[in-house]
Amino acid sequence: MKRGVLLLSCGLVFPSVQAASACPGFPALAASGEALLAQVRALPPAGVDREVQACAPKTVIDFAYSGGVLCRFGADTDAVEAATAAVTRLADGGELVEYLYLFPYAPASHARLLALLAARFNQVDQAAWPAFLQGATPGKETTALFTYGSYYISLGKPAEGDPAAWYSNVIFEKVDKPALGVRKVCQEGRDG
Repeated sequence: MKRGVLLLSCGLVFPSVQAASACPGFPALAASGEALLAQVRALPPAGVDREVQACAPKTVIDFAYSGGVLCRFGADTDAVEAATAAVTRLADGGELVEYLYLFPYAPASHARLLALLAARFNQVDQAAWPAFLQGATPGKETTALFTYGSYYISLGKPAEGDPAAWYSNVIFEKVDKPALGVRKVCQEGRDG
């Protein structure tokens, strides 16, 4: 992920008692932070955590993570199973600014994610990517960027040689409020 999430959810293994449901906010994009958060919290996670980030503008991130499958992107034949979700809202007013999903990384599933996103959203040429995606991010490589309405949708994977190469990620972030998700240096605290 472009800013690093300190979750080890993919390393846990819990049996799935029911078929995974579709991941909220895909393929139709989320409009309301409250509604999306309620949908994510209704998934069968192994845990839910809250993180407050203090740098301006102050944000609140709710994580839902699973030791198995939290939800699925795509139809049965091309579905990719997510293990973690995060919903980021502004602390003042609760406006949705970003949400993301983490997927256990494998080249084939990453390629399926790319195909799913390319079939639904408008791909952006790398030369036109916004500045926050242009620079190198330790451990993570953005492989594609899309736009749709008021969102950037980025696809990322572990950087070559990353010892923690365990996830792909899809990040949906508001074009007018980019890079407000997991800002590691601004963490203030957690509230489970």
